[in-house]
Amino acid sequence: MTRTALFFGVSAAVMLAASGGSASAAAADTAAGTPTLGEVVVTAQKVTQDLQRAPLAVSALSGAALDRAAVKSVSDLNATAPGLVVNSSPGNPLTVTIRGAGYEGVRNPSAQPGVSLNQNGVYVTSPFAANANFMDVEQVEVLRGPQGTVFGQNSDGGAINITTTRPRLGMFSAQGDVSVGSYAYDRVRLAANLPVGDDVAIRASFQQQKHDGDTTASAVPGQPGYRLGGENSYDGRLDVLWMPTPKLHVEVWGETYQNNANGAAYKNVLDPNPDPYVVTQDYAARMVQRTDLVSARATYDFSWATLDVITSYQHALLSDPSAQDKLDYPHAIAAYGVHDIAPVNYQETHSTTEEIDLRSPGGGKLDWIVGAFSMQQTLGQYLLEYQSTKHVLDFPTDFTKPDAIFDTGALAFSSRDIQGIVSSSLYAQGTYHFTDRLRLTAGVRGTNAQQVGLVSVFFQPTVKLTTGYSAVTGKVDLEYDLAPRSTVYAMWSSGMKPGGTNLNPGAQVMPTVFKPETVNALEIGSKNQFFDRRLRLNVSAFYNLYDDLQVDSEDPLPYEGGMTNVRHAHIYGVEAEATALLPAGFTLDGGLSTMSGRIDSHQQLFDPELAQQINLANGGPFVGADLAQRLAAFYAPSSDVYGKTPPKVPDFSAHITLSHTLDLGAYGALTSQVRHTYIDPYFFRVFSNRSLDLVPAYRQWDLNFRYEPTGKHYFFEFAVTNLTDTASVTTKYTDNFGVGAVVNQYVFPRQFIGRFGVRF
Repeated sequence: MTRTALFFGVSAAVMLAASGGSASAAAADTAAGTPTLGEVVVTAQKVTQDLQRAPLAVSALSGAALDRAAVKSVSDLNATAPGLVVNSSPGNPLTVTIRGAGYEGVRNPSAQPGVSLNQNGVYVTSPFAANANFMDVEQVEVLRGPQGTVFGQNSDGGAINITTTRPRLGMFSAQGDVSVGSYAYDRVRLAANLPVGDDVAIRASFQQQKHDGDTTASAVPGQPGYRLGGENSYDGRLDVLWMPTPKLHVEVWGETYQNNANGAAYKNVLDPNPDPYVVTQDYAARMVQRTDLVSARATYDFSWATLDVITSYQHALLSDPSAQDKLDYPHAIAAYGVHDIAPVNYQETHSTTEEIDLRSPGGGKLDWIVGAFSMQQTLGQYLLEYQSTKHVLDFPTDFTKPDAIFDTGALAFSSRDIQGIVSSSLYAQGTYHFTDRLRLTAGVRGTNAQQVGLVSVFFQPTVKLTTGYSAVTGKVDLEYDLAPRSTVYAMWSSGMKPGGTNLNPGAQVMPTVFKPETVNALEIGSKNQFFDRRLRLNVSAFYNLYDDLQVDSEDPLPYEGGMTNVRHAHIYGVEAEATALLPAGFTLDGGLSTMSGRIDSHQQLFDPELAQQINLANGGPFVGADLAQRLAAFYAPSSDVYGKTPPKVPDFSAHITLSHTLDLGAYGALTSQVRHTYIDPYFFRVFSNRSLDLVPAYRQWDLNFRYEPTGKHYFFEFAVTNLTDTASVTTKYTDNFGVGAVVNQYVFPRQFIGRFGVRF
């Protein structure tokens, strides 16, 4: 039996077992007063509905659950939902991957993520915004599988939908908490809901978070204790709701996030110090991040339909100068023949979005939504890189003085890249209720985009690169209620990740533009509640067929690599999530996924690490004589990626949480929680090199204790993250540029945090 057949066989068996048990579960007697699982409301299809009635794989985490699990941002969501993998990379945005579809072009500002990020109905255009902290969040939803119909920009992996706490009319409330902990952890959060008359309400939120870095850069001149991986951030949001009539809602909100700290911590695998939290690095890396978002939304109820009009302006920047080799001068010279420094690595985006949709009130024979979306985005990237044989760290950074830059004799690469993207879509989706138990959902989306790239490499005249595409994606979803609390569904859906341009006008074999990545996905699933809603069990199985999978590859000519497309690939898997109310005040919650995949087409891709080995064998950085060797390596049989595993597809991942509430009577309640997260080893890149790309198994245990006195407005909380102090690798990154350094990023060491909070 093939693994595909086995996966779908197991899934079918689970769903049959679930449906077979539903009758007895529904008939079970429950003693009066026994707690049951409450309804979880999601907006996974742009309509408010019970999680158990949403015919797709979606995970929902409340703001309280995020706090208890120490999830402070998107970067902490790793494995919190089945099939979800979150990585970072030096000087670049996060890579968020769902079911193997993610973001392989992090060094290319023209590349787009395969998992879209949405906040309060606004598509968040910049991948840098995923670095911002969660603040005053009500719920986060993780949608697994293609989102090719009603959400923001098209995506082929899934979506993360963030809903913040919104203003409420006629009610005053306020809350705040202060947290302190090891590594000089310090966080202050404040939020207030302020009614203004009968028809206006304002919600204001603020957050400040600081902590020392977990890693010491031991070789920074004059600063032997220089810390990397710290944070010094500020967030603020103001949300104003005006509701002059019950039919009209107008909401305007804006937020900003800023972080100014030492650079992130990455350890070169050639670093001589065995301590994962000490790096032999001499460059004093600094990082500045900023995101700003302003949005206005008007909602009008016509009775027969509801109209939503949403617009936004967004800005994001990241400045992250660093040592590309992550070493000090002596060890860099020994390993690569040069010390590789990038004192300028600056990226900035400005975007506007507009969206309008009209949806039926629901409850009829046909529920429907139609709409349009548009986005205008400008992205700029500036990069200066020096490869020096001298122990000099301070190089010219002024782009207006190229002569001074060239005069160093160490210039390895420079680029100015401006990308302009205009994208527009029309979409429609409807659900037809054949009976109270049988429903059919169908949707379609047409997308058209144009992109212009203005690229200058080594201060040469600007080259104009253009690309464009049109795509039609959609879904068909049939669902049936086997019992009042047991639903099965079968779905076909498709999605698309946009194409773009490369920074390589002189490439030998790599394309100057790359195509959109598309997926056709088959999914079956079952959603169930048993034992009078004391057990929730949701399972799904999927089979994704990818066309033009986007991957990175080197070009035989150095610095001319970029994104390219692999014709065909497939990824399949089974996922499950469960929540159970156990006796004696215990609750068990968890999720797991098992996945596999393969590249199904023959294609030559040039591993940048192999290119660097050729360089080193010839005495260091690229010389003209290398070109013939690099061409030969590119066309060698070993460079064919047929049969390799797609990136970021762990065989198995899981999270499980056991919590207990102890009723202390008149003294209040004590809630205790232990959480474990596990991810199997997986390949970070398509080259599937076991020594360079294999991210080892990830394990982490976390604890949380919360005490709430009876009748009081305050609480105490104590948390321990990474309880066993395990130095798990969160990312293993092989740089496609520079000297091709291979680096690890480690999870933050064990940390103790105490919190005191109040609510009014």
